[in-house]
Amino acid sequence: MKTSTVSVHYLNALLARAEKAGIDTASYIQRLDMSADILGDPAQRIPSEQYVRLAMQLVQATGDEFLCVGGKHRTKPGTFALMCHAVINSPNLQRAILRCFQFYNLFIDDMQFRLQKRGEEAIVTLTFDHPEIDWDHTTADSCLVLLHRFFSWLIGQRLELTQVSLSGGVPIVKEEYQRLFRTRILFNQPANALHFKLRYLDMPIAQTTQDLKQFLRDAPENLVVIPDNDDSLTARIRTLIGTDFRNEFPDFESVAKVMNTTPQTLRRHLKQEGTSYQEIKDNMRRDAAIYYLNRSRHSINEIAELMGFSEPSTFHRAFKKWTGLTPGAYRQHSELQGE
Repeated sequence: MKTSTVSVHYLNALLARAEKAGIDTASYIQRLDMSADILGDPAQRIPSEQYVRLAMQLVQATGDEFLCVGGKHRTKPGTFALMCHAVINSPNLQRAILRCFQFYNLFIDDMQFRLQKRGEEAIVTLTFDHPEIDWDHTTADSCLVLLHRFFSWLIGQRLELTQVSLSGGVPIVKEEYQRLFRTRILFNQPANALHFKLRYLDMPIAQTTQDLKQFLRDAPENLVVIPDNDDSLTARIRTLIGTDFRNEFPDFESVAKVMNTTPQTLRRHLKQEGTSYQEIKDNMRRDAAIYYLNRSRHSINEIAELMGFSEPSTFHRAFKKWTGLTPGAYRQHSELQGE
């Protein structure tokens, strides 16, 4: 069961870029079967697959993987796949990053990708000649997310970030950045950047050309959905909890004991990942509830029971706190998958 969700803020960003590129988005919005209540509220969330589907449709419509941001075509559909083939045989992550950026810098002259070293830290930066073309900063957000996911896949493990720097101000959807990167986020910085330990650059590429074929078949969803197959505490706790929410969640002290640490230490490490045990539990329930509301015929009362709520009214209050809508309103206005 895939329960990953994306802020509707990013779906609106796709539509806005397509409109600036001259695409009539009315038919795309109609296909979403989503009300203005959801589209107009950046706090709302949608299934990741819905976002991915729209992104792929608009890439084809604009003929550009960057959706003609700034009114300019940069890379035709398929360019990312070609880049992947260009870097897959690199000996280590450093060479892969350099080849990736050399590749894109051949096509794009108003956006610069760079790899820098500063002390014990490696820094991947993205800058724009004209920052105003990325007016809501979602192009930078998307590029950093995709690069992080791709580099993590190359070395066969999560590339643990020490910091993410963003040139934009603090956004309405600030909490989304913690979900995306699981590290400290700094806003109003000189450049958009991923920071990580220098040692990762020497790690060998763990994937093969054959692995790449499957990777590209699964793209771009595998680059959007937040991976849980990493060694972060968040992922380990999600695995420990599982997907059957009808049973009571383990208490925090029990979780710490299973992980062979103290509650104080676990709480501190979760804070470093930008989350807490309560937030992990809430996010798992929220995403699972959205999944069931969109992808199942279960009644709302049945979903409340599946989420571990003894009273439907408690589920209603929790869901409205998570998303801004009651479960009934969300189901009424959300896309139906026919399942």
